[in-house]
Amino acid sequence: MARKMWTAMACAAWLVTAPPLSAQDVTYEKYQLPNGLTVILHEDHRLPVATINLWYYVGSKDEVTGRSGFAHLFEHLMFMGTERVPGGDFDTIMEGGGGWNNATTSEDRTNYFSYGPANLLKTLLWLDADRLQDLGRKMNQEKLDKQREVVRNERRQSYENRPYGPAELRIPELMFPPGHPYRIPVIGTHQDLIAATVEDVKDFFARFYVPCNASLVVAGDFQPAEIKPAIAELFGTLPRGSEPPRREVPPVALGQVVRNTLSDTVQFAKLYLVYHSPAAYQPGDAEMDLIAATLGDGITSRLYQALVYEQPLASEVTARQESMLLGSLFAIEATAKPGVELDRLEQAIDEVLTAYRQAGPTPQELERHKAGIEFATMNRLQSVTAKADALNQYQFFFDEPNSFRRDLDRYRRATVEDVKSWAGKVLSPDARLVLRVLPELEPVQPDPRDQRPTAGSPSAFTPPIPQPFTLSNGIPVYFFPRGELPLVELRAVFDSGSSHDPADKAGLAALTAEMLDQGAGSLGAVEFTQAVDQLGATLAFGASREYTLGSLSVLRRNLEPAIGLFADAVRAPAFAPQEWNRVQALEVESLRRNLDNPTAVAGLVGMRAYFGNDHPYGRPTGGTPQSVAALMLDDIRDFHRRAYTPSGTTLLVAGDLTAEEAKRELERAFGTWPAAVAALKPIELRPPQNASLRVVLVDKPESVQTVIRFYLPGPVYADPNRIKLTLLNTILGGSFTSRLNQNLREQHGYTYGAGSRYFMDPQIGFFLASSAVQAEVTGEAVKEFLNEFAAIRSGDISDEEASKARASFRTDLLQDYENLGAVLQSAVSLLRNQRSFDGPAEDLKASAVGAKELNAVAKNALLLEQGVLVLVGDRQTILAQLQGLGLPKPIEFTVMGEPK
Repeated sequence: MARKMWTAMACAAWLVTAPPLSAQDVTYEKYQLPNGLTVILHEDHRLPVATINLWYYVGSKDEVTGRSGFAHLFEHLMFMGTERVPGGDFDTIMEGGGGWNNATTSEDRTNYFSYGPANLLKTLLWLDADRLQDLGRKMNQEKLDKQREVVRNERRQSYENRPYGPAELRIPELMFPPGHPYRIPVIGTHQDLIAATVEDVKDFFARFYVPCNASLVVAGDFQPAEIKPAIAELFGTLPRGSEPPRREVPPVALGQVVRNTLSDTVQFAKLYLVYHSPAAYQPGDAEMDLIAATLGDGITSRLYQALVYEQPLASEVTARQESMLLGSLFAIEATAKPGVELDRLEQAIDEVLTAYRQAGPTPQELERHKAGIEFATMNRLQSVTAKADALNQYQFFFDEPNSFRRDLDRYRRATVEDVKSWAGKVLSPDARLVLRVLPELEPVQPDPRDQRPTAGSPSAFTPPIPQPFTLSNGIPVYFFPRGELPLVELRAVFDSGSSHDPADKAGLAALTAEMLDQGAGSLGAVEFTQAVDQLGATLAFGASREYTLGSLSVLRRNLEPAIGLFADAVRAPAFAPQEWNRVQALEVESLRRNLDNPTAVAGLVGMRAYFGNDHPYGRPTGGTPQSVAALMLDDIRDFHRRAYTPSGTTLLVAGDLTAEEAKRELERAFGTWPAAVAALKPIELRPPQNASLRVVLVDKPESVQTVIRFYLPGPVYADPNRIKLTLLNTILGGSFTSRLNQNLREQHGYTYGAGSRYFMDPQIGFFLASSAVQAEVTGEAVKEFLNEFAAIRSGDISDEEASKARASFRTDLLQDYENLGAVLQSAVSLLRNQRSFDGPAEDLKASAVGAKELNAVAKNALLLEQGVLVLVGDRQTILAQLQGLGLPKPIEFTVMGEPK
């Protein structure tokens, strides 16, 4: 199949125009340039934005022995500059126009995607065409060295310094034989990355980054008559290049049980069972997705029921089909509860698999997960970036961009017997990997790309204004009609959050929210989850600092029963003792596992050190292992009685229905809800009083990275300088081209990423800057943070930086209205901060400030003298590097945020 597909991609120019058929189809126009580049156009005029999505048909499978990680390395090198766009100007130009970009690499392909206001589209195309032409010949040792270190830091952060990360590196090595394209992970090895030369890189680019090995999707608010000539001029005049070589790879089969054990700095043992499975989009691939769902998706799944629910053997269990072009992997992961032997865990999993191979799923299970897949497919069509990527994905695998229906039909056609048959073929107890993780303690002629396009004026944007109404019991409702897709989203906002937790009951609000869908009305936990899944819906509750949010997403046709289930969860949760015991135990174990994660520890310790033990913000929203273990079910019941009342509830709904329909459904579900007690009173919160900078150190012996976090005072949402400070933060640490990221990642290669953010709540505000850096450069990294803080406080923001921040702010604001969930989340923020719904339009006007205004607020924007610096890593390594930085002596804390 793969060889036929590559041949098809290189055929003569053609044109296809596809009409819309239904909500499962996406209108597009496809044609091929004379140089072999496939072009796919999709118009979406809902918002004045546009995206481009380029797939290069090269992944880690195309690398040669000794040069692993090249495909992913290019994901980074592609942003390192050309003659026309030198240095980091690619990101600067894009963000200066209000755009953003990113890239991903897999075993099979590399994709680059850019997004921005519609008037920036020609610039986005120009940038990608320029680097396709010019990047290879402008590659040099300095660029290679910088990005090589960034990638090595990514490997450390994503695998080596992450709990169970080393197992993810080991699995491909054990599942594929030497020389197989999938044997070495996409990230590559340190040895191969170090060995890479500039000539190696140039050769890789010349082989794979050619028009006949790529497809380009342009989607959004544009006119084809205007964009097609630009594509022809920018991309069509590039040389075709040669069709890249493809290795013939025979199918892989283990034929035996392979057992392997490794140790990791974790608290809990973990078991992986991995099987070879059908290739992506080939017969059996969809069935394996359904098997993964029925075995390991949520509390109704077979493995969860057997290992977590019925016999407490595991605290986590998942199953997944990792679909790849040359052959996939099916993996089951289970984290053992303390004291449980992995032999017993493996036996229990095998008992489930044996029964599943014999009987397969029930018809109800199968239909439930089919509905969930249909909802997920419809849901992603709300995002123009997701649509563009899906069009490219389907083009890659099917040679047909509009394959949404074809993809869904793979699942729709699957029967119980089909799924049972594939389970028997793939999940063999005699052919699999059993991996155990144990704790341890230049052109002559004029070139059309020489002239950078000039962006036009941004299109007008008016935020949607809801239709308000009130239910008969006084609950206010805000309705946003939006009928492009057969979807509805609902949000319920409750005026209670973790700030209402008593000091000795941290996690009370969070655990109450978590218990709401663990059985409600007349349904137990499993039956309730099955009922939600059967509708293809998603339902969730979560507590934040100052409020709790309930959310429901559902296909329009299933709205009535879904709202009924949602209302039952709010009004009549079961709070069954056996479910409470399970949820509480799992939460305690999850919180304990977080203590293995340096980033999670830095967050817990930082908030506690900055706000203090007695401040609600100083206590983790989810609680601590000790506080959650001490909670009683009566605490949960009492908090629910006081916190979930009509007088403390606001409902927001958006989607494919009328205001009359929305009112009828919500009145039926919530209108009869009696106000048993008054709503909880707001908690008065005061900012912390830190007299001087403190340095807090948490020891993580032999850690390969140090997590750095600065917590500083910040403004509340109502602060008159809110927009200016938001723009200032974009410049300092809020975008890829921000000063912190460019300094620590791009210039020095200390880290995979660095950034900052202002958290602005109604009563509390604070500033956070953070990164995870190589352990051996901790001191230098801290020094660079301090240098950047000092520079921006000195008032050195340029007009160019201010312009970029304004453009980025506008794009971010537009994205707040791209899908139903984003529209409602933006509305929640406006309501919580007592703003009108046209507030974002006011914010756009307020963002029209220049460097002078930003420099004026910058002087007092970073109150380092009243902050806390948190360092989590190897104590001896950190202490040796802090000398000479002028910092106070570190105070050593435990992982729980307590002074030693």
